[in-house]
Amino acid sequence: MIAKFNRRMRALAKSTSGNATMMTLFAMPALIGATGYGVDTAQWYMMQRELQHAVDQGAIAGAWSLAYKDTGSSYQNRATREFNANLQVTNGKAATPDIQLASYSGGTDNSVVVSSYVDVELPFTGMLMNRTSRIYAKAQAAYKEGTDHKACLRTLKKNASGTFTIGNGATVIANCGVMAISCEPGAVQFDQNATIDINTLTVCNQDAADVSSNFTGNLVVDQSIGNYTNDLFAPPVPDDEPSKTYACSNGNPKQANPTPGLYADGIVVKCNTTFASGIYYVKGTLDLTANAVVAGYKVMFVLLDGASLKLGGSGANGTGNDTNVKSSLNLTPMQSSDLLAAGYDSDFASKYENMLIISDNSDIETSNIINGNANTHIQGKIHLPKGDMTVNGAAQAADGLCFQITSYTIKVSGGAYLQTLCDDSETNSINSIPGVRLVA
Repeated sequence: MIAKFNRRMRALAKSTSGNATMMTLFAMPALIGATGYGVDTAQWYMMQRELQHAVDQGAIAGAWSLAYKDTGSSYQNRATREFNANLQVTNGKAATPDIQLASYSGGTDNSVVVSSYVDVELPFTGMLMNRTSRIYAKAQAAYKEGTDHKACLRTLKKNASGTFTIGNGATVIANCGVMAISCEPGAVQFDQNATIDINTLTVCNQDAADVSSNFTGNLVVDQSIGNYTNDLFAPPVPDDEPSKTYACSNGNPKQANPTPGLYADGIVVKCNTTFASGIYYVKGTLDLTANAVVAGYKVMFVLLDGASLKLGGSGANGTGNDTNVKSSLNLTPMQSSDLLAAGYDSDFASKYENMLIISDNSDIETSNIINGNANTHIQGKIHLPKGDMTVNGAAQAADGLCFQITSYTIKVSGGAYLQTLCDDSETNSINSIPGVRLVA
């Protein structure tokens, strides 16, 4: 009997027919746990990723609001809206975002920090631990405000040196500022023997300003102005614009009294000339350098198809009634009220107010000259995006008048005198591009 029992035990020990079942039973808790953990991990990762994206976008939106100089709680409202807009799975579950200003990289309150969390009950973990799990996310975005750079003498040519030059013995007085957007070395060049009275010079980088010791003003460096693209050009010629021709009358002295219209053959002044108020569309050449008295009050000259410009003359100031008067140039622009009174809409009036001379959207690079003297009295803006401007002689604003030149290049030749008087409210400006980046 005992021998029989022993034989059965030995046979049972050698049997393997139930091993798979036993191993499955022993492994089942681990398999169930791994599956549950995988489900929990996938759900946790999905929610954490969504929450992180929401705080990232909220911080960036808040920073952009401050970069564009929004005030008050605008940045918080922008950040909250953007945070909520990026919630789907956690919408209604995520905590109201905490939005704070923080100092970054030596700045003061120059970044926006957004944080939030969501409490979730994960299926497997929640069952085992009988509590929710907290998912937390935080983001920080730093910003740099755009700067309003002002200058009454500006050059728009890029990728070139010598875009604004002042020659040997020349004098430039422009406390309303000078700007060149080219980032090439020597974009601005002031001769050592030039007389410079410029309050602020704005350039793309330090190497762009070759100004030596004759410049004692404020040098402003802003890389972002190199990205500026001009979008201001002359208005197109109206279809019904009358075609006209400049001509002097008979008699002594000869006189011309042009009226607004299209001058397809150009305007080359040859006698004492008084322009009536309005807009003059000019092809070919606008030449106001004659040995004559030229006056135009509340006028705007539009240069078409690469038309060139010549301003100035020589002689004493006068009204043109005295035959001994040899030259005088007096030009003032149209203000918004003048354009509205002439029948233009408010958008047009706002865009072109105070514009004296402007060229159309042409790729033709033109040569333009101001041959000035003490009696060249011009006020308003000269805007020639593809025009190379050379200043000879003495060109200055009289009686506190302001004129501004924006052109492709500006060259103040040796011995020339250029003075313009513009206050801060009158002066052209370029807004540098603000910046935002996610830093944490």
